[in-house]
Amino acid sequence: MEDVKAPASSTQSGITRRSLLKWTALAAAGTAALGTTGCAGFNEKEPLSETGGENVQPEGEWIPCSCWADCGSKGFNKAFVRNGEVVRLGTDQTHDDTPDCPQLRACARGRALRGMIFGADRIKYPMKRKNWQPGGGENAHGELRGRDEWERISWDEALDLIAGEILRIIDTYGNEGILLPGGVPQRLGDYDIGRMMYIKGGCLEQTGAVSSGAWTEMAKLIGLPEETNDRIDLRSSEVIVLWGSNPAWSRAGLPTYDYLQCKEAGVKFVCVDPFYTPTAKVLTDDYIPIRPGTDSAAFLAMAYVLLTQDDPENNPLIDWDFLDRCTIGFDADHLPEGADPKKNYRDYVLGTYDGVPKTPEWASEICGSPAEDLERLALMLGGAERAAVITAPALARTGSGAQLCQNLMAFGAMAGLIGKPGCCCASDCGHSWMQGGFETLLKGGMNHANPRNATLGNMERIPNPLEYRKVNVNQMWTSIVDERKYIGLDGKTYDNNVHMIYDRQENFLNQGPATMKGIEAYRMMDTVVAQNLVMTTNCKYADIVLPVASPWERYGDLSPAYRETIVWFSQVVEPLFECKSDAEIALELADRIGVDRNVLRPVSEKQLIINMVAASQILSEDGENFENLVSITEEDLAELGVEGQPQEGRVPILDFKRDGIFTIERSVGDGLDFIALKPFRDDPEANPRPTASGKLEIYCQAAVDKVKEFGFKEISPIPEYVPPVEGYEQTFSDWEAKEKGEFPFQIYSLHILRHSHSSFANVPNLREAFDHPLYMNSLDAERLGMETGETVLITSNWGRCLRPVQVTEMMMPGVLAMGQGAWVEIDEETGIDKAGCMNVLCGPNVTTTGYQAWNTCICNVEKWDGEPLVPDYLWDSREVLKEGE
Repeated sequence: MEDVKAPASSTQSGITRRSLLKWTALAAAGTAALGTTGCAGFNEKEPLSETGGENVQPEGEWIPCSCWADCGSKGFNKAFVRNGEVVRLGTDQTHDDTPDCPQLRACARGRALRGMIFGADRIKYPMKRKNWQPGGGENAHGELRGRDEWERISWDEALDLIAGEILRIIDTYGNEGILLPGGVPQRLGDYDIGRMMYIKGGCLEQTGAVSSGAWTEMAKLIGLPEETNDRIDLRSSEVIVLWGSNPAWSRAGLPTYDYLQCKEAGVKFVCVDPFYTPTAKVLTDDYIPIRPGTDSAAFLAMAYVLLTQDDPENNPLIDWDFLDRCTIGFDADHLPEGADPKKNYRDYVLGTYDGVPKTPEWASEICGSPAEDLERLALMLGGAERAAVITAPALARTGSGAQLCQNLMAFGAMAGLIGKPGCCCASDCGHSWMQGGFETLLKGGMNHANPRNATLGNMERIPNPLEYRKVNVNQMWTSIVDERKYIGLDGKTYDNNVHMIYDRQENFLNQGPATMKGIEAYRMMDTVVAQNLVMTTNCKYADIVLPVASPWERYGDLSPAYRETIVWFSQVVEPLFECKSDAEIALELADRIGVDRNVLRPVSEKQLIINMVAASQILSEDGENFENLVSITEEDLAELGVEGQPQEGRVPILDFKRDGIFTIERSVGDGLDFIALKPFRDDPEANPRPTASGKLEIYCQAAVDKVKEFGFKEISPIPEYVPPVEGYEQTFSDWEAKEKGEFPFQIYSLHILRHSHSSFANVPNLREAFDHPLYMNSLDAERLGMETGETVLITSNWGRCLRPVQVTEMMMPGVLAMGQGAWVEIDEETGIDKAGCMNVLCGPNVTTTGYQAWNTCICNVEKWDGEPLVPDYLWDSREVLKEGE
């Protein structure tokens, strides 16, 4: 790194690099405690004074603080602040910890936040890539993105450069010349730049990158929501099948603990997964392996078992009453008017017209699950009075995820798993706080105060004038690199005129499909701007990087945590170095590009939060209505320094702010259990589903029409098995002869304990505590002569990665898995990623409804004959400019 001088106009905060390094070292000292469930480690550590003398023990305060990573869980963190510095972390102690009302504790990642926020690799100052100049063309030197040197610049210079490029791009290419990857989330912070661009005339956004995959569209079309029963109701189940779900890793919070209470109550657990997961080790009574992307075949085979073995008198397995009253399309007698009578689910399963009965033996060849296991599971679920099948949304993030959604619903309807106590059939949505009766007890945070097309804490929502021009995530990079065309939301084909990318606090170059294509696209741009806390992949390939304040350095936020819990985070410390909030950056840019800052931000961030808190509601004690969660007095408003109206509520607002968490205490038999779709089951005409028929649509013409409107592919109106692109079948060059091809393995992505997506990927103590290998079955490893710890090369159609291999019997033969979220580290000489970024291997395979197919990818693995990888916790951090440079 070359020497650089600080601009004369720059300012320094009171936090020094020495302080940051001190806290980083202190955080690392707690590594051994990261795997525990309590908060030992950080709680037991006291920082040394700056002089290195005795510990200083002045008074401090506990402040509820945010863990904002999108892990799908929601831990609760508290920071003990002394003299403006965070000296320890704590968690929920607002009530006694009981199985019915457990404390909302922080996980290892949440407790590592101090290492992220006070790490030496925080972006400290605005920076510009040395060889980039505004104006596009040869001035950009785009080929140097990702390997150029950086120089420090002032905020004024950075903002002037960005504003000048925004205006130039709009004038030259129109508003569609500016792309905001990652979408424009409707929440505080990263909404501001998008809102500014909307006011200016719009910008190009992406669509299709969603955690729920195909569920996002299919749930609305077929009528089955991503909604499980209440956690306490599930204790009454006889059997719960966790299908592709591993909350012990993906949602390291209460979900696994809640399932343990089910197990304690006598519930039998079955796990269906390519990997015998940590969740399976804790819960399972039965494990059935299955290949990625083949789940529909298994559900069809299970339906076949019910159809061929059902005996309504002596061995009832099928809920005929529910099928008759609440569904359309199961058989030829229940099809919508005008439908082809041959296009019904029952005849497809039996093979009446295509000559292929969907037997367990047929499915076993595809999905690798033993036929007898599929038969046993079908009979178990069909014969149980109370049973549940709960999948992760990962199943719908494959090349045939749309069919999976319908197949799950069809089987659940047959087996009587819908709308009854102890029964459910759904995706768990990947987010614990959206399960078990979301917003039936508490309404608060962004989802209540900011419903779609409404207001953001009294801030009018402004639509994007280019909404219909959204580019599908699977075409975002290819439409720049390959053909400069894409299909919009209206099904029309548009030219891709993007010449500027503006990345907010997201890392989509790393987290979207075809990262290598994305790097090519970035290098073709006139200008790339990124703002973040640390040098993510987006920042690494940018031209101008802005240091952003973390949620710990802003006023706070309000968020639902679980059905019974809402959390209010507050500011912990002042912004470090020269960091600014997203709102401040947007306001400064707005002034420069001619956007009225009073329209952009008509109220302050503090006022927005208080507005949302004031609007939060709780179910009244009579269970019939909702009432205010917080009470507010004139004195409260004066102390908070905001405007508002006094109101009556359940808890004083200042008590809520101090505690940072409000929980409705639960108990068995309290009458607050939630049973998904029970009103619909009881009276489908009075409680219709939001479908064309008002019923659950096993035959869904609306899905056919919607997919055709998208313009990518076509879909059958009934749930079938469709081999996904880059699925198991494509590992063969000759399927009939079972001859393997160039890419003989399936590989899929895991949520692992060291990352929440790509958040925390830079924290050394998490890297050291939790490894990031390639998981391979021992039979495959023996055949290839590979041993645990050896560096291997993974090759797909889209890129190459290096990883140490972990040989295990817990993974299916022929299937590989790797954690997603590692920040890509490309060796510029070989083009190989050394970090194990999963999206280097995943391609931009367009799916029916446009979602991402993260979980179906094919590859090859071979021994690496180069230098073995050094453990990544020993790698240098991405600290670009040190203090004083």
